[in-house]
Amino acid sequence: MKMQAYFGSLALLLCLACQSNSGQSGGAQEERMATHSRAQQAEAKQQEQILQKDTLNAVQEEVVRKPHPAHQEEFATFFKRFEQAIQQQDATAFNQTIAPEPGLYLIDNPGAVPRFTRVADIKVYKRTGAGERPFFTIRESFNKCDLQEAEQLPTVTCLGDNNNFSRQGCFVTDGTAFHGNTAYRHAGLSQAEERRISQAQLLVSKTVLHTRSGFKFHFGRINGQWRVLFIELTAPCSA
Repeated sequence: MKMQAYFGSLALLLCLACQSNSGQSGGAQEERMATHSRAQQAEAKQQEQILQKDTLNAVQEEVVRKPHPAHQEEFATFFKRFEQAIQQQDATAFNQTIAPEPGLYLIDNPGAVPRFTRVADIKVYKRTGAGERPFFTIRESFNKCDLQEAEQLPTVTCLGDNNNFSRQGCFVTDGTAFHGNTAYRHAGLSQAEERRISQAQLLVSKTVLHTRSGFKFHFGRINGQWRVLFIELTAPCSA
């Protein structure tokens, strides 16, 4: 009986030891897996940061190039085609002014926050306001845009009666002021979309303000061609 009790106790101790070792082995394996997962996440984040930095550097390099006099003439010709496409409601011609990347962002304010809509085909866009209206309805107020060079755009006065700016007309100026626009941060967008917008803003090199409508148009040269990048349909003094 004593021998049986001895061997029984020994077996129990061995069993407990095996369970303890198994638990420790399992815990160590889980820890190794968790460490490996953290390492993968850190590496992925680092790669994403490198990609973002490379993209940002490429964008900034495109922007900081000194403007060539020929580019000014090219822009005047381009803008005439751009305005004509709107007045003639020519979606095909208008779409040719949009770069596949980064596309065109239209900005309006249907409520308390701005709305950013990215499009490659202008026919899919609907304006907010009194019913959803096609984009080309902007021609009702955006017309007769004879460009005037300006160092700075007119300031908002909100005096009413088509007199909401300190000067009236259609003005074109350097577009770098738009690089720091942070309206997208208040639009409820994903971080990825916010990043796309902030990078696209850095491509803007010219801004056109049409005071009668209050609309702003932002343009940049993409792969050697002028493109429309942003259109602000958020008319001032309308709140």
